[in-house]
Amino acid sequence: MATEFSFGKLMPHLTSGTPLDRPTNPPTEEHMRKAIEGYIDNITNPDPDYAAKYLAVPRTIQDPVGTKPITLRGNGEESLDEMKQLLDVPFTPKRAELTAPISFSLGNTAAMAFKLWAEVDGRDLSIDIIEVMTFDESGKICDQMAYWGVENVTVLD
Repeated sequence: MATEFSFGKLMPHLTSGTPLDRPTNPPTEEHMRKAIEGYIDNITNPDPDYAAKYLAVPRTIQDPVGTKPITLRGNGEESLDEMKQLLDVPFTPKRAELTAPISFSLGNTAAMAFKLWAEVDGRDLSIDIIEVMTFDESGKICDQMAYWGVENVTVLD
């Protein structure tokens, strides 16, 4: 989903509120913000309605980028079961926190920087992650790309 962009169109929008030409079919920034903030909140305080509202079935995840993408074909408990089958050690997310403002595209993607705390194979870790999420036309997250590497992982105990 691409839109035409120019700083010449952006500047009047910033100074006087002139509307920007944007595609009508992607989700709004407000919708993407709610989905991303909900994603972070859902790690700490699971919401049984979150998956049905914001996660597409199927959806593709590359975590971290540079590894083989996986396609999750379920939601909720099915999705968690699919993820657990892919992990080679016990992995329990504990909490997450945004570390910078959410960045939006002029289309259907948004990016967030966050810190994830998790117990992995009996050890407490934190991981600094930048994740880019793509939304489908119904406003659900259909693609996730998590950018992090070895240098972004800290062993806490």
